[in-house]
Amino acid sequence: MAYRTQRSKRLDSYFRQCDNRTMTWWQTILDLLFADTCVLCSQTQLRRAEHLLCAFCWAALPRNVNACPHCAIPQTSPGICGRCQLQPLTSGLCIAALRHHAEARTLVHQLKYAHNFRAGISLSRAMSQTVHLRYREERLPGLLIPVPLSYPRQILRGYNQAAWLAHQLGHELNIPVFHGPLKRKPGTPQHTLPRHQRLRLNAASFALRAPLHTPHVAIIDDVLTTGATSAALSKLLKAGGAERVDIWCATRAVLD
Repeated sequence: MAYRTQRSKRLDSYFRQCDNRTMTWWQTILDLLFADTCVLCSQTQLRRAEHLLCAFCWAALPRNVNACPHCAIPQTSPGICGRCQLQPLTSGLCIAALRHHAEARTLVHQLKYAHNFRAGISLSRAMSQTVHLRYREERLPGLLIPVPLSYPRQILRGYNQAAWLAHQLGHELNIPVFHGPLKRKPGTPQHTLPRHQRLRLNAASFALRAPLHTPHVAIIDDVLTTGATSAALSKLLKAGGAERVDIWCATRAVLD
């Protein structure tokens, strides 16, 4: 009986190795027949990467290292920035995977204005990588809430890029996405406003439509600039029942 058991295990191992070789062989054939291209430089990729970039473009992305943990502002050394020591953007964790310039800005504009969802996949992979690094010793939020667009704006654009990123992250991290609690009132798009007008944005620009029953949530957006939107939404969500609100963004911009 022991001999038969050992023989069965050897056969199982042999067939498993054969299956792995067969899958590798077929994958190589498919990669040669249907070669992918890098989202940024369009270089042909014989082996498709999850982030859809070539190795050089992925390594060249402007990572937001040494960022402030409460506002994600880029810094030369790690720690809480001077502004957040007095008045933090959020008491929770704020992360932005990339700095908003060069290749990162190109990816955001491709997703936001050109409906290039391949660029969105590259951004979501950079975000999930940063999330894994920053939450190694912390519990992940129980709910992802994308920053809403006003109804007219979403009709014109065709979709909400923040919601699209939220669904990508939710699928990869196994976190549900909730669209229900927030509504944005029609108004002038923020990217057309100067800094002092952006900073005037308050909770009156949004409406809370449903209470929250999850104590720890994360706001999802594509770009974090002044933080006015995130601050306003954070106040609303806490009024609606959230105890901790984190902020997750693809890029962090800094206005002069």
